[in-house]
Amino acid sequence: MKHSQWLRLKVEGDKIVMALRTEGYQCRKQTHRLSWNLRKGAISYNLTWLPTPVSEWSLLPNDATPEREMLLSEIRSVLDIHRGCGRSQFSPSSLSENNCSGLLQVSHSLGTQGDRFWLQENYPWMIVRLLPNAQRYVVARFYSRSEADNHKRFLSRFMPAAEFEVVFDAPPAVAPTKLPS
Repeated sequence: MKHSQWLRLKVEGDKIVMALRTEGYQCRKQTHRLSWNLRKGAISYNLTWLPTPVSEWSLLPNDATPEREMLLSEIRSVLDIHRGCGRSQFSPSSLSENNCSGLLQVSHSLGTQGDRFWLQENYPWMIVRLLPNAQRYVVARFYSRSEADNHKRFLSRFMPAAEFEVVFDAPPAVAPTKLPS
């Protein structure tokens, strides 16, 4: 990663943290990383920039609690404002002039379709974090095993206490099915 990109991402993270501090979160930056510890009461998360294959902000642990969803929506709204109405692959002619709300509505409506596309079809290799209570959660998905192994090495270097495994999760269309008997 180039230094200029790192500085841009650090500014993005600082903007997110400033907004979350106004909401009552205690935020602490981890040194030499694009990562912040966020805490509000008993709720604690890590906001981290995931490198190249993912290239997006991530909130760990990846649990499905309403608090996490609320925090993610807060982060997305800060990023939309900071990035100038969000990222889009649409042409400007499809939107009305000087109107960013159309872009936000289109990008949010495609979010669930994009998530389904991302999950298995083209990214069958995943890194799973093993938790001490025999649970696990998916950290990231990749197209190739080598990318997943490289990312696992990266995670192991910065989170030595955590255990990660690379797993192949075949899409349902490719997964072997039982033959009728």
